[in-house]
Amino acid sequence: MNDLIIRNYEETKEEILVDVDKDSFVVDWQKNETWEVSFKVTKTDRNRKAFDIADYESIIIWQGQHYVIKQLKSYAVGEQLFKEVVATHIYYTVQDGFQYTEKTGTLSITQCLQHIFSSGARGFSYEVIDPKNKFLKVEQENFGKNNYLKLIEEVLDDYDAVIVQNNKHLKFYPTADYGEKTNEQIRYKYNTDNVQFDIDTFDLKTQIKGFGKQKEESEGGAYYFTPITYTSPQAEKWGIRIQDPVEDERYTQAGNMLARLKKDIHDYPSISGSTTLKWTVDLSKGDYVAFIYEPLSINTWIQVVGITEYPMIPNKPPEIILSNTKKTMTSIIKQLLKKG
Repeated sequence: MNDLIIRNYEETKEEILVDVDKDSFVVDWQKNETWEVSFKVTKTDRNRKAFDIADYESIIIWQGQHYVIKQLKSYAVGEQLFKEVVATHIYYTVQDGFQYTEKTGTLSITQCLQHIFSSGARGFSYEVIDPKNKFLKVEQENFGKNNYLKLIEEVLDDYDAVIVQNNKHLKFYPTADYGEKTNEQIRYKYNTDNVQFDIDTFDLKTQIKGFGKQKEESEGGAYYFTPITYTSPQAEKWGIRIQDPVEDERYTQAGNMLARLKKDIHDYPSISGSTTLKWTVDLSKGDYVAFIYEPLSINTWIQVVGITEYPMIPNKPPEIILSNTKKTMTSIIKQLLKKG
């Protein structure tokens, strides 16, 4: 269903919103960062009721997903009235909840989520998708005392997780299990389509050391486990390049720290870029594309971490952002803008 629905905040009125400027209608998604729709609409005889419903905190419904109007600009040109709307996915209203209590201990991702929503679900539900048991327990200290959104962001970082939202139902996946590998590939500088990529080895490291929790002075002050040094197999190719150590008192088990080091080591060139390539198959959120760059002998997978779609413009392909880095989408976009 591709009708654009507008519903008032009180949920007592609902209309189909027509006469939207199709060129302005954009759906923007960025992994673990944002999801929003934006558009401009002109008041006409056909959409008079719907136009008036479009106000702060009203609900936009597009392809089954609900978005809340958070930014609104109303203006007139002569006798013609216009509104420019930015509506954020309803998931982000999770920030309106607050967990005042704190929890300390060795916790699973499920226990952290249970603690977050124990102050009230606010209409949200969640599930953890981890059939291979990749999520490890993490030593948490004073987890809580923040709004739900910030606590979920902590969970995503601490447990290396990805969140997938279906309105107010949230699914949490291990990052390694999120996304499908496609049959497509990009050969840097040999692709005939519009592809722009940045590659750098500035942060490439091959060795990292991890320090866990120290015992109390009464126990001798030693670490719960001997600090661990992890050396990547890539050291054979690039030599020993030492990354800043991990110092995290939440860790009391050597195995958990080793898993953290293997996750944190940046033993590959950073790749990020954008494309408007017309793929033979549709790329979806989180999908992986083969990336080949002969000068650095790179043959790896890079992930779709951002999609900007123009669904009201026929045959206009989406703009895709791909990356193999752990940078936030904000930093990737800023980097691309600087070099654009």
